[in-house]
Amino acid sequence: MAQNLLRGRGVLDFMGNYAMYNAGYPILVLAPLFQVFGENLLFARLANTLLGLAAIVLVWAVAAQAGASRFGRLCAAAIWALYLPAAVYGVYLFKEHLMIPLMLGTVWCSLRLMQRPTFAVAAGCGALYGVLAVTGNASLSLLAATVAALLLADSSKLVGKRHHIALVGVVAGTCLLVASPWMARNAMVLGAPVLNTNGGFNLYLGNNPAATGNFISISETPRGPTWEALRKTGEVQASKVLRDDAVAWILSNPRQFAELALRKAVYFWSLPAQQGKGEPSRIERWLRFIWLLQYLLIAGAALSAWLFAAKRNRQVALLWLCVGVYTAVHMIFYAGSRYREPAMPLLGILAALGVESAIDWLRTRSGSGASVA
Repeated sequence: MAQNLLRGRGVLDFMGNYAMYNAGYPILVLAPLFQVFGENLLFARLANTLLGLAAIVLVWAVAAQAGASRFGRLCAAAIWALYLPAAVYGVYLFKEHLMIPLMLGTVWCSLRLMQRPTFAVAAGCGALYGVLAVTGNASLSLLAATVAALLLADSSKLVGKRHHIALVGVVAGTCLLVASPWMARNAMVLGAPVLNTNGGFNLYLGNNPAATGNFISISETPRGPTWEALRKTGEVQASKVLRDDAVAWILSNPRQFAELALRKAVYFWSLPAQQGKGEPSRIERWLRFIWLLQYLLIAGAALSAWLFAAKRNRQVALLWLCVGVYTAVHMIFYAGSRYREPAMPLLGILAALGVESAIDWLRTRSGSGASVA
């Protein structure tokens, strides 16, 4: 997509689609780099590294807004900095590199709006959502957390319900304003102001008689024999037909849909115990073991935060809501362990809060003096 844009063909993927894949990462990251440095993957990977460094800083900032002490903020940043996939995935051209700092930015804004609901923060939040809409629209599920933050906002900083409504309008309006150029382009090229044309496709892959909960090829579904003919009707029409097929299957099989949704949640948070291709080296085996250990420790520490009354507050509830709605959107479509990576920084922040509280509790029990905070 970035290459075709620079060669004057427009944003076009390798299959000739105009809006099948999210365009934010190729347009905002890859195309500028290729324009300046040529199509050199080293610079793309360096850009991924810079985005990763930005994510570490944002983890620290979100932890601060969530009420973490200096120790908790540093612990959260260290967890994300040392989490193996955050480094290893840097060699891949994944949209998640851009999604992660953008999502952390929206979470920071949501926490800020809950404490200081200002129009400036609402506008910034909407702008981030606008970029996310083009980069990875599954993350738009976090809008639910932003609305919840405004509902839970400090009433002393608000002037009646109109202020609530106005702030929601600023978030939504700014989001639409930022995403509108891409939607206008799609209206001209495809005849519909869509963000992308893979919604119906992905919904069908996750909800059809052959669905497993994971990604499957469309050739393995009942639509497989007619897929090529359907593609020729256009991206928008093909997506609509597949969406209608998926909705019809869901309405006809509500129990199977519910069971499949729960299975997708399990896949989404499954242990990273998969194997690579071929016989793994000793180093690879050790790294995979460390990754598994990290995942278990982060998840365990995050869940432990609920054991401590000091961490059962609005800020922590909002972080869990973000994790929950991001999981839920993948339960509707299809799941895979890679797709949970944008939620892992939030889990790391919750883990840091759990560690902070555990240390406070131990110090209180031993009577050794002041808490970490």
